[in-house]
Amino acid sequence: MSTTGAARAKETTLARSATISIRKQEPSPRGKVEVAPWTGRVHFMNKDKKDYRLRFWKPDTEPLTGIDILLPAKSRVTVMIKKGDEFHYGVFHTKGDEAALGKAAAP
Repeated sequence: MSTTGAARAKETTLARSATISIRKQEPSPRGKVEVAPWTGRVHFMNKDKKDYRLRFWKPDTEPLTGIDILLPAKSRVTVMIKKGDEFHYGVFHTKGDEAALGKAAAP
C-alpha cells in the first residue's frame, strides 16, 4: 500500500517543525507537511518495535537514486529543511523494497 505526503518550506509563517509518525510502516499524516526554511525540521517518529529504512529522493527521479537512512525501532530521525528543499520519501523494511511512499518539499 502506498501513501503520499509532502514537506515544504516557504517564506511565509510556517511551523518550525512537523512530525510524521510511522505505525505499521504507514506514515501519518498523509499529504503535505510544510515547515519554515532554514529553521524547519521534519521529525520521522517510528512507533513500531522494528527498524525501517527511510529513502529520500528528488522529484522526477527514481527512488533508487536517493539515499537510505535507518529509522530505528521506537526512535526518530530529524531532517532539517532549507529554502528550496523538496523531496519524496518512502518507508521501507530494512530488507527488501516494499514501501509506503510519501513526498516532502520546500520552495
